[in-house]
Order: sequence, then structure tokens, then C-alpha cells
Amino acid sequence: MLAYSSGLRVSEVTAFKKEDIDLSRKTILIRSGKGRKDRFTLLSDRAAQ
Repeated sequence: MLAYSSGLRVSEVTAFKKEDIDLSRKTILIRSGKGRKDRFTLLSDRAAQ
């Protein structure tokens, strides 16, 4: 559910840590994603619960 709602790739799901989730801003920090770039993606309300 998290991967689908946030638009994450499988490699990004396996690599991110709890510390990368910001519940107050409802974002997830993806480190070294495609092209080895860092990016933010949205965290859905349902996934945050």
C-alpha cells in the first residue's frame, strides 16, 4: 500500500528507513533513488495511520 500510494519503486521501498518518514509534513525522503538523486514523495493519510 505504501509503495503504490507514494509512487515508490521496489528498490526505494527496501532501502528507506523509519527516520526518512516525516509525519508532520506527510512526506518520505527517498535517498539515492533513480539516478542516485534524493527526492521527497508524498505520504498518504491512510499510510500514515
